Amino acid sequence: VACDKHGWALAYTVEAGNIHDSQAFSALFVKLEPFSPEFIIADSGYKTPSIAKFLLEKGITPVFPYTRPRGKKDFLRPKDFVYDEHFDCYLCPENHVLTYRTTTREGYREYKSNPKICKTCPLLAICTESRQNQKVVVRHIWKDALEVCEDIRHQSGMKERYQHRKETIERLFGTAKEYHNLRYTREKGKSKMEDKVGLTLACLNIKKLVKMMTGKTYNFTPISQYYWIIGELGKNIKKTNIKNDVCLHSEVWKVFQTFFVD
Repeated sequence: VACDKHGWALAYTVEAGNIHDSQAFSALFVKLEPFSPEFIIADSGYKTPSIAKFLLEKGITPVFPYTRPRGKKDFLRPKDFVYDEHFDCYLCPENHVLTYRTTTREGYREYKSNPKICKTCPLLAICTESRQNQKVVVRHIWKDALEVCEDIRHQSGMKERYQHRKETIERLFGTAKEYHNLRYTREKGKSKMEDKVGLTLACLNIKKLVKMMTGKTYNFTPISQYYWIIGELGKNIKKTNIKNDVCLHSEVWKVFQTFFVD
């Protein structure tokens, strides 16, 4: 789901449960692009090299959260191996070189150590469990784009922008799940779920609009006010040619021209 900084649902997509958020991003972005976003603030599910490179090439500033290093406990972490951009190699904590060997189909470049050197290394026990006594470090071909995103994350004001997600997209998505039966897929078929999600988010937008036009700041609004506002909306719809989508799924937030994705 995607929304702007005021919590208005902008667009949504419905995908199968075995589809990762990063795989569904392209369909989501197609619906967001007409809004010309300047920032896209997304959770860690969208923090991938391909998405980072795509957004930077589009001139959009991606804001991703901090993610803890992955790996086994008490083992050397990836950050312990320093990448030398000039010589295109890695240096281990013992200052030995891991040279480039090949690139996988997934776009990861593999850097491997010399087994003869690693065999006598004092850090071998916490470095690798390879039977060949060889350390392998992988680096995505678009890793540089992720490093740019890390620099953006440390810029002034970006932490505050990301924290707005809990007030916008997380609230919108949570309300839809808790109070509008979106915690479970109660319809069979993708098309039926798309209709259900679209109507639910449209209703949440109408609810927000009702509160704005009636000047109500509390949750309860007389039912007569709903009838009145729906009538007014009907008059405006007849006069308006709506071309853009109203709602979008996969938590995305827009600040001025900023979107949040979840």
